[in-house]
Formats: sequence, C-alpha cells, structure tokens
Amino acid sequence: MTYDVVVVGAGPAGSIAAYECSKQGLTTLLLEKSPLPREKACGGAVMYRGIRILKGCLPHALVEQRIFGLRFSLPNGIKSEFISDKMIGITVFRDRFDEYLAKRAVNAGSELMENTPVVHARTSNDSALVRLKDGREFRSKFLIGADGVNSVVSRSLGLRPLRKDLTKVGLGMESDFYVGADGVERAMNGNPSILEIIPAEDKISYGWIFPKREHLAVGVAGSGVHMRALRPIFDRFHKKLEKRLGIPLLLDKRRTCFLGGDGLGSENVADRAILVGDAAGFVDPMMGEGIAYAMQSGIFAANVIDNALQDGRYDATQLSEYHALCRKEFSANFQMAAWAGSKGTSFAEKILPSVNGYKLASDVMAMIARGEMGYADIPYVVLKSLPRQLPHILQQVILSRILSSH
Repeated sequence: MTYDVVVVGAGPAGSIAAYECSKQGLTTLLLEKSPLPREKACGGAVMYRGIRILKGCLPHALVEQRIFGLRFSLPNGIKSEFISDKMIGITVFRDRFDEYLAKRAVNAGSELMENTPVVHARTSNDSALVRLKDGREFRSKFLIGADGVNSVVSRSLGLRPLRKDLTKVGLGMESDFYVGADGVERAMNGNPSILEIIPAEDKISYGWIFPKREHLAVGVAGSGVHMRALRPIFDRFHKKLEKRLGIPLLLDKRRTCFLGGDGLGSENVADRAILVGDAAGFVDPMMGEGIAYAMQSGIFAANVIDNALQDGRYDATQLSEYHALCRKEFSANFQMAAWAGSKGTSFAEKILPSVNGYKLASDVMAMIARGEMGYADIPYVVLKSLPRQLPHILQQVILSRILSSH
C-alpha cells in the first residue's frame, strides 16, 4: 500500500501533523520508534498557544498544574515575578501528553505503528520511502520528518549533516523529583502556578523548576558550547537547588536531550518531504520552549501537503510554501529571542527588576506566552498601552520611592 503521507515520529509535531492530514482525508501512517507511552526529556511546560491548537480539548487528568505566571531567579539574588489573571500554559508529563496526541491522530483516521524505528529514508520521482530496523519498507506520496533533533529523516535526505554542530544546537538534562503536593507548594513559595526560570551567570544557559501535582521538573539547558560538561552542570544545579529549597530531591534518573537549532536558517523541505518540530529546529532561542512551535509546524506541513496533492505537485519548490508560513509565524519571535538571549544574564538583571511588579509587564509576558503577540511586538504594545497604564505606573514609582526613603 502507498500512503498519501508517512509521518516519522509521534511527538507533538508528528501527531498533530498526522491528525491534520487525516482530517483532510489523506491516508496517513504514523510511525513511532518506541512503544507508547514513552519518556521524553522535557520539562513538560505547554504554553497556551499549544493548548489553543487543541481548542482546549485536553483531558483534565493530563493537566498537572495550570500556569499563570513566570518567576525569574537571577544570579544576583533578585527575583522578578510576572503573574497574569489569564492562564498562560500548563505542565504535563510528556509520556502521557504525547500518547494522548498520538491516539487523537488515530481517532481522526491515522494508522499508528509503535516500536518501529526508522533507519533510512529516501525520495524519488514517484514516491517517498522509509525503511524500518526490521527491514520493512513503506512508501508514500509525501514524508514528514518529525523524529526530533536526532532525525534520521533529515540526515537521510541530506537536510542535516551527519555530525551535529554544537554552535547550532543546545544541550539539556532534566529529571522529575517526587516531593508530594506539600513539597511542590513549599518549593514554589506557596504558588504552584508559576514556572521558575533560573538564568546561569555568564553563560547562554538556564535552569528551571516546573511544578506538577506531586513532582518538580528540574533541569538545565543551554548553548551546546556552554554545556559540554552537562552532567556535572546538572548535578551542581540539583544540589544547589536542594539546599536552597530545603527539600530532599532524590534523583532517580537523568534524561538528556539536544535542543533544536537554527530552524529558520536551515533547509526543511525536499522533494516530497518536510521536517517539523525539533527535527526542523523550531525552538525559542531564549526560553527553549518548543512544544507549541512543534504543533504549529505540524499544522503548516499538513496544509502545504494537502495543497500540493490538489495541485499534483511533489517538488521542493511547491513545498517551500512551508518555509514562508514558518517564517511569517516564527521569525520575529526567534530573532528577538536570539538577540536577548545572546546578551546573557547582565541584560536580564538590568531589564527584569526594572519592570517587576508592573501590570503592563505581566500583561505583556502573558500575551507572549499565550501566543497573542511576539517578542518583536513588545515596543508597539507598550507604547499603545502606556497612556492607559501611566497613572498606575507613576503611582507605583512614587510609592517605591517613598518606601525606599524610610
């Protein structure tokens, strides 16, 4: 059987792409190298823009915490919090979340095959082909590579080099620590609806604490060139955090991952093939958030393939519409985030405390997290909102001056 689409990888990007292809009536095969559910190195924060893609249809049991704010704990000891009235995201366990998305694709009509690692892919004038580890082969009209940063599809098609360039990818390590509901409450200073980000001093890297119901997701990530000694960096962060929180963090297992890359500066289409999600390198260069971008890229890929099928076109030129859609949606965000991230902690220490406590700052942070605006929109939104917010800002400035003089 020749499928319309074969999707390699049942993470968020692949499962969303398979779902959208099936909804459009395309015969779709979704291949996952591991049995589901399977572990995934990820803090498990899904920003609201990703929830919106699902139209809010997510089983309550999958939601560990509803998130309403961000806390930045800076190297100089200052903490800056930005709390919103609106939910900005949720935390999940990735094994359960990914399994749900894969089953959602199946319910839409996709065929799912688990425990089927792909070892090679190629395209020709008449089809795309993937070969499994057990020797089986599947043909399709189009191929979607959603098999992560270590993508077999991308390397097989010559879209990525065989060896990674550490200047273009990140490295991360994380673990989930069981601390009980009381431990989560205590660790998050009484507010488990906040994600805590801990930038590292003098490095393009950061640590995080993401609250779940009875666990804390703790991890570190950063530029590959700064994270070569990954395990010692993680262990130092873990021990320092354990001492700071005053809560035993019993380490069960560490999970390691590569993080994205220069997605918009790389080639993500070939004849009959598109890369999505981590395989394409779509990750926020500053915050490392990639789930919502992966999901959106899956939608773009499915739509472009559907259009290509209707036009009877299978070439990379036709599929380059995917590049245009991704650039329009992601480029302003990624460029601004990359610029801010390259400034390191000195930039964060200068900017974040100065806007801490202002409702406008919290509103802006929430709109970015919810996907209602991008980093590049910040100046326009601030200028537009200033006349309305100015009395409140002046009141806070005057009050802080009075308090500091006593």
